[in-house]
Amino acid sequence: MVRISQHTLLRLLLLFALLLSVLQPLDVLASGNAAPAESALEAPAEQQPDLPYFPETGYGIANAQFADYFAKRGGVRTFGYPVSRGFQFLGTDVQFFQRQIMQIRPDGLVGTLNILDADLMPYTRINGSEFPAGDATLIAGAPSPDMAGYAEKIIDFVMASTSDTWEGQRVNFGQTFSNTVKYEEAFPDRALGPGIMPSINLELWGIPTSRPAADPSNGGFVYQRYQRGIMHYDAATGATQGLLLADYLKAILTGENLPPDLDEQARTSRFYRQYDPRRPGSVARPLELPGTDMTGAFVLDSLTGTSTPPPVAVPARRVAPAYDPARLGYGMAAHLYYQDKGRVTRLVNEAGFGWIKQQVRWSDVERVKGQPDFSELDGIIDHALAANLNIMFSVVTSPAWSRADGRADGPPDNYADFAAFMGTLASRYKDQVRTYEVWNEQNFSREWGGGTIDAGQYVELLKLAYPAIKAADPNAIVLTGALTPTGFVDPNVAIDDVLYFEQMYQYQGGIIRAYSDGVAAHAGGFNNPPEDDPTTRTVPSTTFKGHWSLYFRRIEQLRDVMVKYGDASKRMWLTEFGWSTANFAPGYEYGKDNSETDQANYLLRAFQLARTRYPWMGVMFVWNLNFATMPDLPYTDEKPPFAILNPNFTPRPAYLALRAMPK
Repeated sequence: MVRISQHTLLRLLLLFALLLSVLQPLDVLASGNAAPAESALEAPAEQQPDLPYFPETGYGIANAQFADYFAKRGGVRTFGYPVSRGFQFLGTDVQFFQRQIMQIRPDGLVGTLNILDADLMPYTRINGSEFPAGDATLIAGAPSPDMAGYAEKIIDFVMASTSDTWEGQRVNFGQTFSNTVKYEEAFPDRALGPGIMPSINLELWGIPTSRPAADPSNGGFVYQRYQRGIMHYDAATGATQGLLLADYLKAILTGENLPPDLDEQARTSRFYRQYDPRRPGSVARPLELPGTDMTGAFVLDSLTGTSTPPPVAVPARRVAPAYDPARLGYGMAAHLYYQDKGRVTRLVNEAGFGWIKQQVRWSDVERVKGQPDFSELDGIIDHALAANLNIMFSVVTSPAWSRADGRADGPPDNYADFAAFMGTLASRYKDQVRTYEVWNEQNFSREWGGGTIDAGQYVELLKLAYPAIKAADPNAIVLTGALTPTGFVDPNVAIDDVLYFEQMYQYQGGIIRAYSDGVAAHAGGFNNPPEDDPTTRTVPSTTFKGHWSLYFRRIEQLRDVMVKYGDASKRMWLTEFGWSTANFAPGYEYGKDNSETDQANYLLRAFQLARTRYPWMGVMFVWNLNFATMPDLPYTDEKPPFAILNPNFTPRPAYLALRAMPK
């Protein structure tokens, strides 16, 4: 028999344990692209009576492996109480405790997640406290696993970076690290000597990723950040312990008990409000969390094998806020795809506006027939509703598979395909998206597939889309697509908006009246104040004058058409209106005539016109909020000069004026 010395065995065990505990959790999270073939943690209908149960939280430990690990790693002192059942999370079986998340690794061993990794909980402000961020210089000084003697060197690094005193205070971070797990707990059979304990405690904390730092608003709180926890020293009590970080990750997932400061930071996280018991796997946006099934994850266990579990408060599904259709509504057209959604929706809310409009490109959502990707839209919905905003989707374009010519900018060859998508959209976001605008500027050839413009074709599209939306969400408001103001008449280029509007009502005896709940319109002010018309000029500019389509008040002529054809009971919604400042896009030269102050004044006066002269107006959407903040748009793009935010998100005069405007 070959005998191994205790020193050599200890070195091997240290290296093995450290490689598993420090490196593997990072790899598991990074590669969690598919669920294992079979989960070891099927959520039980009742907690197994032979496993520990904790009435303090209403959960028991999910399986024997976790129970053994819990007992041998300090129990409640280390982990806190369980706050979930067992479930699949990013490809591994896990259970949330108050401080830590246990996982069963692919090799079958139990470990904990690096909960403070950038993809999970990188945050520095929680519940009024502020913690140190990761220190790149400190982390870079940690020894590399491929170094000779790595096991001893990593422990030396931890001890050198973890102190019991800091700026004269006895913070006990070193003692807390070293005594997290007691030797007799980890090895009740004393199979190994106590020299193994530094690696056991490293397994639970990971390496330090910051130096100690005091809370900026409370010098009596001192924190130090590790890979898997934050140590907290409270000078008032003299106690040092780990924060309940897994509890906060649970709050991010469920939206329940989520502190406002953490909510603000986590809104762009892929974990934000993902727990949704109404959806398959209880995952709201599954494409963002591959290998995750949260079915029953946060349903309390029963007290014994035979008792009935107490009632559970399932997180309420957010729905659209209240809306009074008898009052003028205030909205902003914004772009939220791949943007800081929390910041954008918060700016709309802070301006006192209650609506946000997002254009939805069907061609981007359903690139493969029957396989729509709603991940971005789900995030938009979550952030807009969290900001207490009503939502309007303006749905346009067609996937390549739906048109023989492969163009995106026109309707599909088979209008039923579009109707099916609209029904799917309305079903998914029932009671969340309040309004749908069916297409956009269909009197412009570029928006209608480059072919001949035909109002009757559009009505046929609407005739299929409207009932599909209503069948999925009877309370949804369906609007006709807004027309672009133009005095041009050429069926191959554009049709005058008033003429096209009449053609819509003339088609099949005005059947369109049965297929909309309201009428959408666009109002272009060009370089003219909102009160001007072809006979009234109150500004010195001389270009872009003379035709009604160049004036905001063009909408009055559209309203006359509604009255003429017996549709006066419906409201008109301005789904885009605004004034450009200096603009480098061809055809938008008029923008140079409008200063930023003009833009602000014209927007205010347009709302004033609606309040005093247009009782038939529904919701007015300012075009636009945030296109100037998108660095990928060229300077010749026409959209940024219409924006009411600067490229750095600071407000232009128009935003400030609209925020201060009485509503």
